[in-house]
Amino acid sequence: MKSRFFLIIIMLCILFGAWQYLSYESMRSLQAKLDDISRLPIYAYVADTTKVEPLMRELKSVAGIKTVVHETAHQAATELITAYSLPLNEEMIEDYSFPDIITISLQPTQEAIKAKAVILDILRAKIAETDIDSQASAYNDLADELKLIQRRNISFTAFAFVLMLLTVVFSRLSFELHVLLHYQGKKHSVIDRIRHQDQGVRHTWSMLLIPLPLCIATYFILVFSLHLPQIVPYWVFIAQLVAALTGTLITHFTLHTFDQEISYNENPVQIVTPEISTTEANNEATDT
Repeated sequence: MKSRFFLIIIMLCILFGAWQYLSYESMRSLQAKLDDISRLPIYAYVADTTKVEPLMRELKSVAGIKTVVHETAHQAATELITAYSLPLNEEMIEDYSFPDIITISLQPTQEAIKAKAVILDILRAKIAETDIDSQASAYNDLADELKLIQRRNISFTAFAFVLMLLTVVFSRLSFELHVLLHYQGKKHSVIDRIRHQDQGVRHTWSMLLIPLPLCIATYFILVFSLHLPQIVPYWVFIAQLVAALTGTLITHFTLHTFDQEISYNENPVQIVTPEISTTEANNEATDT
């Protein structure tokens, strides 16, 4: 019996660990898309240099922005010539009028995605739409992929929650029913019954305190020892804890009901009707 119960504990450890691993991989994919979005800066071309300072001040107050870089027209033109090895020099471009460039880079976070609309509203209030390069096409493609990953992550968490809840409940119930069938028909003393109840309590606490805490501890040990990013959201661990607690409560009350029914069957309640003596019956008949 002990080996069967240990197999259940190992199975729960594997399933909880697999849940955390798949959640980690899903969050890695999501973080990769956020990193790709952060590599798509927003460019604002400002011809009126008097608007640069107000724009910079407003943009720096927006949460989710990683960097805001201002380049003057001369700096931008010089860097462009150097980057593309153009056959031009500073004297040749002195007669040309170039706008200043503000480059806005986003942080690789969910807050930065929400901040982009605020950034565009700030820019549109001071410069024309044609002077803003938000790389909308590439950004929208990445944003759609990001939403798809988020929906898949939520669906997987819901599926894993139901799977673990059913596994906790039915693995324990099948084990206890197997124990009952094994000892069916055998006589039990009061001590044996108490020992069996204590063993059930130990099994309940073991299933609650061993698999999930062990998996969570292993996860954080690996994260900190291997210097991996902690990207699994805490609500995943909360969902696992709720699944374990709910499954434990269901099995506890179900097994308690089984125990009550077995006790009733072993010691049924008997209704005893008091016997009436012949003399008393005759007296009652006479009185009538």
